[in-house]
Amino acid sequence: MNFSEPLKREDNRYKLLVLLLCSFALTACTASNSQAPVPPSPSEIEGRRASVDRPGRPYESCSLITGIGIERHYLLRLPAGFEQDSCADVIFDFHGAGSTAEKEFRYSGFAPLADREGIILVYPDANKKYPDQNHGLASYWDGAWEANLRERDYDIDFILELVESVKNEYCTQDLFATGMSAGGDMVSALACLLHTPFMSFAPVTYRYYNVEECSGAGPRPLLSFQGDADRIVPIEGFDEPWFDPPMMEVMRRWAVHNECDTESLAQRINSEVVRYYWRNCEAETEWYLMEGGGHVWPGVTSTSGDREESQEISASELIWDFFKH
Repeated sequence: MNFSEPLKREDNRYKLLVLLLCSFALTACTASNSQAPVPPSPSEIEGRRASVDRPGRPYESCSLITGIGIERHYLLRLPAGFEQDSCADVIFDFHGAGSTAEKEFRYSGFAPLADREGIILVYPDANKKYPDQNHGLASYWDGAWEANLRERDYDIDFILELVESVKNEYCTQDLFATGMSAGGDMVSALACLLHTPFMSFAPVTYRYYNVEECSGAGPRPLLSFQGDADRIVPIEGFDEPWFDPPMMEVMRRWAVHNECDTESLAQRINSEVVRYYWRNCEAETEWYLMEGGGHVWPGVTSTSGDREESQEISASELIWDFFKH
């Protein structure tokens, strides 16, 4: 990605979206295709949570009519035993390019952790119908992998409206953002907003730092993961057409942004994992190197294509520890 081309986003967009939401956004959730969005009883919630490892959908499929009149979809999962008057932290988890919210729910595996810690999970779905349908990446997140080549507020605006919708429906505490691959692109964009509703950020296998886009944002706690055998997002970076610098350079720029010490420190976690971190930061900044790791969420097993097995650490557990540190 070219660091010299800024994104166009009005500084007061986030505040305006809150006002737009009150007038235009409509939401609905269903536990199945045939059920109306009736608030579940505690016993029904408990039953759905108990079925997390059985076939079916242990979440609610929801839709939101955005301020510009487009229906967008997402998944919502309440933790076991959640009461309507309960307050909870919220994790937004963004799927990768060509994936879906449903696949990301299964893939990142936050559900057991969310039940244990009492976390609301939200899985937004990239819109599959863009005005520019002829574009090669039209079925992915708007602007994913092209942070500086075209306007990307289409999806950012959706997420900001969705945040307000969730906050209006539930008693929320802190909000956090994580995502896989192109979902990490979305996480980075949310971190770079001048006014962001999220407290901490954890992009997995992809992240960026654009000086013009991100420099106006405040300190942003950021954790990331990268394998040195990743063939989809090489650790050494990209030349044309993406112009991504090497992983260490991207994280160094985040460390500078967060006013950390100049040099990073290395901590070997085990024979295949090294943690890099900076001290004296205004916001914590660190990343994990998976030696021999491919384009995979650490802690899951996959053998298709570039998704090599990665069981040495659990990214989901480390992400939650980082979020609540």
